[in-house]
Amino acid sequence: METDRPLKILLVAAEAAPLAKVGGVGDVIGSLPKELAAMGHDVRIFIPRYGSVDHNRWALRPTGVERIVPLGGNHERVAIFETTLPRSPVTVYLLEHEELFGRHDEIYLGLDQQDEHRRVLLFCRGLLDSLLDLAFVPDIIHLNDWQAAPCAAYLRTSHRPLLRRGRTRIVYTVHNLQYQGRWDPSILREAGLDAGQVFTSSGLESWGDVNWMKGGIVYADVITTVSPRYAEEIQTMEFGWGLDEVLFQRRPRLFGILNGIDQEEWNPETDPHIAELYTAGTAAAGKAANRAALLEEIGLPDTPGVPVVGIVSRLVDQKGFDLIAEIADWLRDKHLQLVVLGAGDPRYEQLLKELFRTTRNVRGHIGFDLGLSHRIYAGSDFFLMPSSFEPGGLGQLIALRYGALPIVRATGGLADTVTDLDADPAGGNGISFAEYSAPALRDALQRALDRYAARKPWPSLVARAMAYDSRWSSSARAYSDLYRGALNLPPM
Repeated sequence: METDRPLKILLVAAEAAPLAKVGGVGDVIGSLPKELAAMGHDVRIFIPRYGSVDHNRWALRPTGVERIVPLGGNHERVAIFETTLPRSPVTVYLLEHEELFGRHDEIYLGLDQQDEHRRVLLFCRGLLDSLLDLAFVPDIIHLNDWQAAPCAAYLRTSHRPLLRRGRTRIVYTVHNLQYQGRWDPSILREAGLDAGQVFTSSGLESWGDVNWMKGGIVYADVITTVSPRYAEEIQTMEFGWGLDEVLFQRRPRLFGILNGIDQEEWNPETDPHIAELYTAGTAAAGKAANRAALLEEIGLPDTPGVPVVGIVSRLVDQKGFDLIAEIADWLRDKHLQLVVLGAGDPRYEQLLKELFRTTRNVRGHIGFDLGLSHRIYAGSDFFLMPSSFEPGGLGQLIALRYGALPIVRATGGLADTVTDLDADPAGGNGISFAEYSAPALRDALQRALDRYAARKPWPSLVARAMAYDSRWSSSARAYSDLYRGALNLPPM
């Protein structure tokens, strides 16, 4: 096929910023299509219309497309609305169904709820049934995480004509392999899929369950992850969550592409949430002003020579909070000020509340506050992400953009983006450690404190961090090349 013609690309996901966003998937779907469109591609997005997506606020328009979709023994009516992704020409289609989506503000109900699987099936089948009526014939159908994976099973069976005899390719992105969408095989009756055809070791079957993510992996023409390191890690038993052998078998068609960040949303030169705007050239004064404002807001003294370490995170084991809990007493006595924003596991929420109450150097907020997250990035000297695994990671990229040096465990996207200063003094942009243990985390934090105490080179380190290229444009070029490469591969 021509190597320069614009492609028609459909991205399917459970969320897309800013319309509906919980995590990194929403950031990707809200940013990547804009960059692809800027390259000349015709890009469309398909997401559900949750109750939190207001018709008036987002100027949703009816497309006139309505379908009756079989789900189990019922026939459900869905309607397709459309709008435009802000600051872009990208069309967003939204599937509306009041009972399963409209009455819920939540994007995710929970993996253990049958309604979560039922609405994923309605979404996938409804969008595929509607595609021809929308007069959009994609070259690439790009599915994201387990919520979009049933589309791949339909496209290889009941909806195979949509692939146009192999002229359309399926790309499937694993954002987080831990969440796979496993359910009892009885769900296939609701899906309208032939169990004899798809519930096999080469299909959806995994350890006796239906595994939708496995379906996305085995039925796609190309699989991607959100970092090169994660693409390698998930082929091992340690990180494979039971799918390592399946992923290893698909190795020739498995690729890792780093995420970027929204440079308009995260920009210390224009950020309306921070106390003082700054550039790499004015970072010394700008970060000092933001640091002082953050510490005043959070209730800590601005003590010269004592670095501020920021955390903006879900409070869960994956993000390393089991390690932080182990070193809590050590943190109390260190010459650092820890500022934490997040919510999650009640154990860690309670631990942090106790530290807020009983220490002189740990403060924060349990919950989520967008403005405060911006101020933590701008006011911190270091940014801590001791994750047990991290498929891509956005926090470290935002921290670099704001001149806060990341302290990370070398895993997944963290390993791909953060280079340890001790290992590479001339090119390093943060502190990293390999072993997932409390002593290794303590050592990394101590190395960071020692680095901060040697004040002379600090401005150059901040400037180096801010020079890191985290724009989506380079990622979009990689995806564009991958799409064209997929079209030249023999179809599955």
